[in-house]
Amino acid sequence: MREIGQEGIGSLEAVLSKRVRFFRSDFIRQSTVVFLASLVGCFFSYLYQIYMGRALGPEGYGAFGSLFAIFYLISIFTGTVQNAGARFVSGFYARGETEKIGPFLYGMLKKSAVLGGFGFAVFCLISPGIASFLKISSNSEVLVLGTVILVSFLMPAASGAVQGLQRFYLFAFLGILTMGLKFSSGVLLVSMGYGVSGALGAVTLATLGALLGALFILRPYLKNSRNGNGHNFRELYLYSVPALLVMMCLAVPSNVDVILAKHFFNGQEAGLYTASSVMGKIVLFLPGAIAIVMFPKAAEMSIQGKDTLRLLNRSLLFTGILSGLAAAVFTIFPGIIGVIFGETYLQAAGIAGLYVVAMALFSLTWVVAQYCLAVNDLRYTYLLVAMTALELGIIAFMHGTTLRMAEVLAVVNFALFVSSYLYVVLGGGVSRREKIEDLDHHAGL
Repeated sequence: MREIGQEGIGSLEAVLSKRVRFFRSDFIRQSTVVFLASLVGCFFSYLYQIYMGRALGPEGYGAFGSLFAIFYLISIFTGTVQNAGARFVSGFYARGETEKIGPFLYGMLKKSAVLGGFGFAVFCLISPGIASFLKISSNSEVLVLGTVILVSFLMPAASGAVQGLQRFYLFAFLGILTMGLKFSSGVLLVSMGYGVSGALGAVTLATLGALLGALFILRPYLKNSRNGNGHNFRELYLYSVPALLVMMCLAVPSNVDVILAKHFFNGQEAGLYTASSVMGKIVLFLPGAIAIVMFPKAAEMSIQGKDTLRLLNRSLLFTGILSGLAAAVFTIFPGIIGVIFGETYLQAAGIAGLYVVAMALFSLTWVVAQYCLAVNDLRYTYLLVAMTALELGIIAFMHGTTLRMAEVLAVVNFALFVSSYLYVVLGGGVSRREKIEDLDHHAGL
């Protein structure tokens, strides 16, 4: 009996020890901090969306939502800049080559400024066509969106460096700063009578404020790093092209449908669908912290030749819990959309419940895609492009109602996650031998 008791105590101590190590894990602690910051940022972001929905009305909000969706699509390019910056800075950090971070970052900022200026010029030229496609009478609203593009290329270069350095607390602060500025300036501009233009102009002001904060954080690395030409960006370009395709495909399930809804349906229906999509994207905001922390850690482990699959599984577990709980709440209580946006939007309750399920499934795919980018497995691009083309094709032929569009999203997102995870587990990803060869290459062996 005494031996059994001692064995039982020993087992209990082992379990408690594992739990203590679990909660002391850097990954858990950092993910929790970024998650809490994401909650605050999400709070401001949704106050912003709710205010715009109420202040602009369904028709105005439909125009705002379609333009905002274009901004998210443009964020594909800026998101690629952030991922590339985070991965390469993580590589310098893992190999102890911190002296290369400054020249690399300075070069990234210069190239991002050129891209932003070019994007702004192109957007101004095609703005009349965009206004016509979206059935928006005022071209000025589209032009204001162009100013968002101008500044949005610089911010990811800086925030990607902060993420790659694993300065997650400061990264979290930048997120809160951005959302807080967007909400406060958006309310001010719209209340002054600037309407949709004011709502979009707030994004420009918020991005500028966050950029100044990021550059202040990175000033030790930028000091004495004015000559960015010394860094060879060829490897960055080779990484960025397939990474851009991945980011483009990731933007489709949560953005393109809103644009198509504005094109296929009348203003009232498009506004209701936009509100449903905003509710559904809550499940993307909540687990986003997991991918933010996972990305540089997976990149560092991959460069060091370590096994990263366990990190992916842990990230998927936490993402599934967070997004699943959020989806359950909105599915059980779909009438929440009326409480938040007003009784006018109660007609979209059925769509909103289904949309959150689609986004919960998509949040898992997002984690897998970020993992593949972190470990430099760019072959995953082929699978993602094929599934995205399938989704667009189905929506194009089966867009009879907004509810049908939400159903398509749910089914395709389920298939996309299952196929993505099986790809990684059953042979996809970078092999350990390739990781070691990559490590040897960077070490100059």
